[in-house]
Amino acid sequence: MGRKCISGLLACCLLLFTLPGCWDARELNRRAIVSGIGIDHSDGGYEVSLQVIIADEISGKTGRGGTPTSVYHASGRSVVEAMRNVSREVPRLISTGQTRLIVISEEIAREGISGLVDFLDRDSDLRLSTKLYIAREGIKASDIVSALTPLGKITAYALVQKTDLAADELGANFAVEIDDVLRGLLSPGGGPVINGLNFAGSPEKAGDKGSLEKTKSAGVVVIDDMALFKGDKLVGWMNREECKGMVWMLNKMRKTVLLVKPEGDEEEITLEVFETSTSTKVDVSNPRHPMAVIKVKPQMSVREAGTEIDLRDSLALDKVEKAANVAIARKLESAVKKAQQMKSDIFGIAQQVERTNPKAWKRIGGQWEEIFPAIDVQYEVDSIIRNTQMRDRSYKYHFKKK
Repeated sequence: MGRKCISGLLACCLLLFTLPGCWDARELNRRAIVSGIGIDHSDGGYEVSLQVIIADEISGKTGRGGTPTSVYHASGRSVVEAMRNVSREVPRLISTGQTRLIVISEEIAREGISGLVDFLDRDSDLRLSTKLYIAREGIKASDIVSALTPLGKITAYALVQKTDLAADELGANFAVEIDDVLRGLLSPGGGPVINGLNFAGSPEKAGDKGSLEKTKSAGVVVIDDMALFKGDKLVGWMNREECKGMVWMLNKMRKTVLLVKPEGDEEEITLEVFETSTSTKVDVSNPRHPMAVIKVKPQMSVREAGTEIDLRDSLALDKVEKAANVAIARKLESAVKKAQQMKSDIFGIAQQVERTNPKAWKRIGGQWEEIFPAIDVQYEVDSIIRNTQMRDRSYKYHFKKK
């Protein structure tokens, strides 16, 4: 019995030598951690710009007073080849596991991003939660990743935080990940929507460390409007109002500000939408002329009233709510008209038609590009004012009484 136990232990020990273990592991001090990637068009291929974190400058202990990130550039016929060519400049292994942001130039986006998205989906290091952006025309993606930010040390991470904040407070944007873009590309007759990036100020000075030493920065990267795709090609940009309508249509609205002018009033009232929900139903009783009904139920509060309106009066509140209904419906309609104009079903109405009536979809699926621009869309908005903050009547109401 003892010999069998000893033989078994020896066999297990011998098997340990066949296990690979961490044979290909690289220590952190031998890796170049990439926080952001910029992809531009170059002659016959792509130019890739990698924003690499300089850990010594962030920790502040062994820093040399330099910038917290450094940007390296290389070109290649494919994105992978371009990234491999960066190894000629960087003395460490490129590591994209912590990449939070990828910026694509508008030039590439208009030509098509299918090949690029295949790389992003296939790569084992990049996360599908990485955010995608489009650099507006005239702006290079390399300028975006080369910029410095006065708040936060790493520009890529700061831009992701800006997007989340804009989604929470303004409601004209929402975070778009690689996974979202893949879903958009697979949507019948549709395409993805991706946030745009632009500069407030000079792109050249935005990467100058000296600009951080001034109270007014010479160049800052800002979140712009959203790009609308048909398939894998960028076909247009939405304006601010269309963006808000699109966010509402997709049921991604968190908060936003709404300016309305109630009937009979000359001054506007500012409302804050703090909670809202959107539902979409389709009627395919006539498959070649489907109809969609959009229902929105926002809850809001009065934040600014430059008018003499009596907000204690239920009839007055009803006027404000009706004005809000009209304003929201107008935003929804503007977003739908823009998508129909571009013949891109970014709202996924085709998928709802397919789920509602699979047999009808088999007949009309091939003609959806012609059917979508002509579908009838109805908007039902039911706004509710929940509170008026610290005051009901404005101080101007008392002047009216006098």
